Amino acid sequence: MDAIADTHSQEDFANAFGNALTGYVRERGMQRNDLVELLGLDKKIGKARISTYCREGKRVKPDAEILCLACSRLPGFSFVYRGYRISAATLNGNGTKPPDRPAEQLTLGFESQFSLTGKQGTVAVRVSRPQRIEVSLSLEAKVS
Repeated sequence: MDAIADTHSQEDFANAFGNALTGYVRERGMQRNDLVELLGLDKKIGKARISTYCREGKRVKPDAEILCLACSRLPGFSFVYRGYRISAATLNGNGTKPPDRPAEQLTLGFESQFSLTGKQGTVAVRVSRPQRIEVSLSLEAKVS
């Protein structure tokens, strides 16, 4: 069952990429040779590779090199796969960034007495990088 789901996932990804690449070429009035040149691929081998992504019918899943080249060398190229937009915009610093969330105070309810010098609890504070402090707190409560 997993192999079948994985195959469909690969086909969906190949189609999403292929449709976007085909649309990119069509919208800009380009030929596949122009695309090969923009991507910096060998003319003969590159055209054959691009054809496997842009052809009708069963398409080949793009490898990491082609994904990277398409997203980084084709201005404005992106595609959507399962609700996620795949592009180089965020890698280049041009995409939308998540808004900064203010620090939140976490309230821990503890209804017992404890001593940090005994075996009942320990506190460890570690500074992993500037402006970030991690606190680990372990408490044991003895019910009497």
